[in-house]
Amino acid sequence: MLELLGLPYGARVLDVPCGWGRHSALLAESGLTAFGADLSPELLARAPEGFPRVAADLRELPFESASFDAVINVYTSLGLFLDDAEDLRALTEARRLLAPGGAFLLESMHRDEIMPQYVTRDAWTLPDGTHVRVRRRFDPVSGITYDAFRWQRDGETGRKAHALRLRTATEIAALLAAAGFLEVEWFGDWDLSPLRHDSPRVIAVARV
Repeated sequence: MLELLGLPYGARVLDVPCGWGRHSALLAESGLTAFGADLSPELLARAPEGFPRVAADLRELPFESASFDAVINVYTSLGLFLDDAEDLRALTEARRLLAPGGAFLLESMHRDEIMPQYVTRDAWTLPDGTHVRVRRRFDPVSGITYDAFRWQRDGETGRKAHALRLRTATEIAALLAAAGFLEVEWFGDWDLSPLRHDSPRVIAVARV
């Protein structure tokens, strides 16, 4: 992220949604002034002490326009709304917050790479012994994957379900353009390799 953004020491960066701040904390340790925003108070409560953060919707953030040198949105967070119109609101809000010359970093799963190996059932065991099973269903028209997880460890069980919009780079490019991002660099992974049809990720760095 640091290499992609190319920011000077002390630059202001907003991580949204930030979760419990795993990326923001590292950015702060690297000399940037990191802020976070997330809709979940529970996750924000787990963030490191001293990390500036606010509970807010990334479609309507409580910051002044042009107040950040960079905004980051990673881990396919843009796909959680499942809807182009809502994701466009989030992208437009990110652009509003960027100062002239600022950068927006977006990272997402790559639908072109996922689909050839999409599995409807899977299972694995975590290092702590937790056994996880998942069932998936993909809607090719909406581009949404519906995933249901179950896990078990030491007699305890749990379950969780979520839906996620998977997009091609073409679809992401159209959303960025609609939000006003006209200068975009594309990468296929964190090693800064070029974006290909089989790249594991779509990483876009858009500047204003």
